[in-house]
Amino acid sequence: MVLIDTHVHLNFPDFHKDMEETINRAWQGNIEGMVNVGTDPNTSRESINLAQRFDNIYAAVGIHPHFADKYEESADEIKLLARERKAVAIGEIGLDYFRNLSSHTNQIAAFKSQLDLALQVEKPIILHCRDAYTEMLSILEEHYIPHLNGRLPGVIHSFAAGPSYVQKFLKLGFYIGINNLVTYPKSVFLQESVKIIPLDRMVLETDCPYLPPQQLKGERSEPIHVSEVARKVAELKDVSVKQVEDATTQNAKAVFSMI
Repeated sequence: MVLIDTHVHLNFPDFHKDMEETINRAWQGNIEGMVNVGTDPNTSRESINLAQRFDNIYAAVGIHPHFADKYEESADEIKLLARERKAVAIGEIGLDYFRNLSSHTNQIAAFKSQLDLALQVEKPIILHCRDAYTEMLSILEEHYIPHLNGRLPGVIHSFAAGPSYVQKFLKLGFYIGINNLVTYPKSVFLQESVKIIPLDRMVLETDCPYLPPQQLKGERSEPIHVSEVARKVAELKDVSVKQVEDATTQNAKAVFSMI
């Protein structure tokens, strides 16, 4: 099995004691590449540093909606980091109306500003969305999609909504990021969505250290666990695991311009 984990947080404290061992386990488990995703200036900078240390690790840089209240303090550094060679995406960015750790006004302003940045540097976006799908789609349709000039828009990360929303993101050209949420028995809407997402529009992720596979709930997730996502997707779509790994690896390379 050869896979790409398109969303990891290896620089988070959960991996401070054994990050290199975790990475080596992934390589030994035939994980071909990873995208380490920033959420604020510090983690974005660390993502770049990590990507510079490892050939097959790439970085995404951005300000998560949780930190949107302080976006103006961070914007200049994110703009600089976005131009680094191994920064392959702007993210994770978006809207989170579930935890509401930043005001809706500031979340929207930070989101739009980073959409503009993605357009300027001609890199895709990695979207975070909780309880804000309708507003996010409206902003994307008005503020982002019309200005792509044929480029791939990016990934809706950790997709957890039902088929109606997945169709809307597919229509806009987004790839759908599926992680081990799909292995949870209660994720019925997500499982129904996976059945209708074309394999050529799906990427796989772990969001580690979060969201371990169902059988490991309560433990730390690692990049090697992306193989469990592939197995569940293959089961839901009634295709071989190899079909899933081949398609999603090709998709990840395409959207993130991986060599």
